[in-house]
Amino acid sequence: MIFPVEDIFAEAPRATPLYAAAASSSAANVWTSINGWSVARVYDAVETEYEFAKNEAVLVDLGALARYSVRGEDAGAFLSRLTTAPTPRLEAGESARGLMLMDNGGVIDLAEVSRLSDELFLLTTPMRHPRRLKLAARGLKVVIEDIASDVGAIGVLGPASSEILAGAGLKGAAQRLAATGSLRGVETAARPVQFGSVAGVELIFPEEEALTVWERLIRRGGVAPIGLDALEILRLESGAPRTGLDYTPADHMRPETRRTPDEIGLPHLAPLDKGWFNGRRALRENPRPAGRRLVTMSVDADHLSPGAGVFAGDKPLGRVTSCAWSPSNKRVIAQVDISTVRIAKSFEISMVSTDGARASAQIFETLESKAAVAYYDGM
Repeated sequence: MIFPVEDIFAEAPRATPLYAAAASSSAANVWTSINGWSVARVYDAVETEYEFAKNEAVLVDLGALARYSVRGEDAGAFLSRLTTAPTPRLEAGESARGLMLMDNGGVIDLAEVSRLSDELFLLTTPMRHPRRLKLAARGLKVVIEDIASDVGAIGVLGPASSEILAGAGLKGAAQRLAATGSLRGVETAARPVQFGSVAGVELIFPEEEALTVWERLIRRGGVAPIGLDALEILRLESGAPRTGLDYTPADHMRPETRRTPDEIGLPHLAPLDKGWFNGRRALRENPRPAGRRLVTMSVDADHLSPGAGVFAGDKPLGRVTSCAWSPSNKRVIAQVDISTVRIAKSFEISMVSTDGARASAQIFETLESKAAVAYYDGM
């Protein structure tokens, strides 16, 4: 799951259930707001947190994500209507990613669906969509509850995440299936998650037990908290677009300027040959060549700014939408929005300088780009 764009103008963000624990662990004391909730940008140092995520295990407060329980005999049909996730094929304990689309095929948001039992599901989205959920539920026997304020949620990410959870006493947590268990007396639900390029487990528990769960994981050792800035590097390395930052949701755009799954680099999350979902008819019956596309590039530079121009020779192709220095790759990784009409083999990106200098850039292969290629090869 990916956090959406930050609330730049939020005046009084709310404290997540884990805010007090996160604040006590934060030496940097640098915060931002997402969906009206306070989120730590940095705890100690960005590169240290990044290395912990790649090589050991990290904790991330996921309380700022939108979270809904969906239950009832039509819960599966509701989620099939609302998202592109393969809900009917999910067995109890399984999770799947998808997209939320407009009727015209434009992308609104990302979505993750976990099936907890025959008639109970968990829906997680980067942004809140109360009105859209209400409209999609018309005529169906389904009960939807916004549980974001009622539960705490921690992501335990990294190669040592299973070891950390087992050592803390949580039985049944795995990076494959959702499960329930007890973490030293606290009833906890666990489900597999992929945050950018790092896999792990999300723990969900009663709001009042949030500080207890955090402390028990920290005391276990071998784990460190991670903030939004380090997570952003992992997100860029995976090639996943960020809602509201790399693309504007379709429900905030004119129909003719909507972005399709193909145009944001995620066609594999809306497969046209596997079941019905909202927007599928428009994508099948009115396909259009992608005029623009989000792609990931590596840039031969040690810094870059969003908004920088992307060129092929003297021809402008587009702009950088988000970027960060990647310690593993020793260069900047960037999401860029480019015209596919003028696609090229080599690129240059403008630098922040007065002499018009440019840095060379190349297409960067990511988890998402590999999945997109595999999807098209299988069609």
